Amino acid sequence: MQTLHTMQTERRCPLFPLLVLLAICAVQVRGSCFGTDASWNPGSKPIVSQPSKNDPAKVMVAWTTIIKNSKCVDKYFLWQWPDGTLKSSPTATKVQIAKGTTSQIVSVEPCIGYRFSVELEETEMRSTNKMTSETLFKTSAIPKVINLDKTKFIAGYHWDPVKQVSDLRMASISFPKSLIKYPSCLDYVQVTGSEVRAKPSLSRHSSTSSMSGAVAWSHLGSTYNPSLSVGSANTLPAGITFAGGSNSPSMSRGSSPARGPLAGTYSRSSSGSSSSLQSQRSTSSTGSSPFGPIEKPMYSNSLPRAKSAGALKKAGPVKVQPPFLKPMIEVLIAAKDCAEFNFEVKLFAPSSKEIGKVSNVHLPALADIPTYIPPPITDVMSITFGTSGKPVYGVKTKSGVSAACLPSYFEALDAYRQRLENEVGFHAAKTGAGQAKVSQTNLQSETSQEQTLKTHGCVCTSPHLEFSTTAANTLKSNPESFGHFHFKGMHAGHPYYEKMAHNHAGAHSHSGHGHTSSQPTQTITTPRSTASQKPMFLFFDDKHKQWVFAATVGATTGIEFGSAEKSLAKCPADPPASGTWQRKSSILGRWKKDATLKVACETNL
Repeated sequence: MQTLHTMQTERRCPLFPLLVLLAICAVQVRGSCFGTDASWNPGSKPIVSQPSKNDPAKVMVAWTTIIKNSKCVDKYFLWQWPDGTLKSSPTATKVQIAKGTTSQIVSVEPCIGYRFSVELEETEMRSTNKMTSETLFKTSAIPKVINLDKTKFIAGYHWDPVKQVSDLRMASISFPKSLIKYPSCLDYVQVTGSEVRAKPSLSRHSSTSSMSGAVAWSHLGSTYNPSLSVGSANTLPAGITFAGGSNSPSMSRGSSPARGPLAGTYSRSSSGSSSSLQSQRSTSSTGSSPFGPIEKPMYSNSLPRAKSAGALKKAGPVKVQPPFLKPMIEVLIAAKDCAEFNFEVKLFAPSSKEIGKVSNVHLPALADIPTYIPPPITDVMSITFGTSGKPVYGVKTKSGVSAACLPSYFEALDAYRQRLENEVGFHAAKTGAGQAKVSQTNLQSETSQEQTLKTHGCVCTSPHLEFSTTAANTLKSNPESFGHFHFKGMHAGHPYYEKMAHNHAGAHSHSGHGHTSSQPTQTITTPRSTASQKPMFLFFDDKHKQWVFAATVGATTGIEFGSAEKSLAKCPADPPASGTWQRKSSILGRWKKDATLKVACETNL
């Protein structure tokens, strides 16, 4: 029997029975978790062990005995990070574990101490996360040399991540730790070095001109053109002529030899090569690069150095101990500014037992290190003026370059510029090859398009049309409407065309179009630069049965030009549309025939 209070409550709140039912269901779903939470035993840590003595790269993390109310857990997260690093560092890992799981086997690097912690997440009314304390665990193993491939050892200069410069007083010897099994189980890595007496380059070519080809700074847009001519004088070099045709890699540049270094075509050894300049050229260079054929940089030791007296310098020994957390093991060793060195790398296991050695790891001349990016001269050199007004030149050591290293720096600067020139030549060649493939593809594509237009019944089967006017005022007021249009597809049962930059010359056969080979001199079309600014389409308006121009296909507004209504032309350049083109008046917006307008089929393309 219901009480008066219950009946009043139900009348005031019609949803009251439903709320009670939902509360009961929630209790049934969560079971014994209603009013209780999952938690860890106070101060508890996960238990970490090595399941197999033969596999030190696997450990098992278990938390079975430290979890309370495990059935209330929605998910676990297992945290793992090297000892001595932060849990938020890139070397830390966080793995989600299913809620019914209370142990997990994970991978580790032997001889590196790891910290482990488990986090639980419980989502009831709101999300709750709780962490265990940390467990430190480390496995042990015996290091072994897999393959000390000498070509994998790299000698260069240390990059200072704080100052953001290459320190030319500190050599860097690095190699992949994957060459060693269990690298962090080594006792230490030792590096020693001996200076190599550099010899002047005998094959240094005499060209001092950076560029002898025409260059246009396209990345500056149309706001700046560096190529200016007054009479026979030019601000930039003349264009390149090709000895073997437009695609020949053999370029004629008069008496000045061609320039251009290739990134990657450098020697890891001393640069005292006596090979001829011609033998350094790569036959892979094609296209119209303004820098000529790809060549090997040959600048090292071309500037004079102060004569050194006494014995050659020694470097090291320097020892580096594990753990090695990065993919590459790096050893930094102080070396004489920019001098060439040969280094020896030795690997020692515990008890100072040598297990591997690599000799003659060569630190080449600075100009022969393609990974070295020289800082700008303005960051390296300083200029002051004394009371006499004469300039005093100095070196900014914060750039990483010292005064003793200036000759090597200038050589490296030239070599770096050459590598950039080679890169330009390489990509110019790739672009030329790519354009040839695109032209071939366009030829096949346009043949298919012509067949489509022919099947539709077009008299003009060319996929290219030209919309022009002989009235300068009309072009000036509507420049975006005029230009070259290309067939794009079908709309409302008729073909439609899109305005595109005209780069069509020679791309396909002109047979069967019935187009002319020359354009009337009085015809005016929009410049190419304007053609790419706004979209414009030519399509058939099925409602009024006319061909119109608009910014989008199927648009009913923004139309300024079109053919006469009820047009019988299957395609806009067909004879039934000729002489019927009209434009809307500027006041009332009514169609008015305009004899200056013309849609031509493949005119002067």
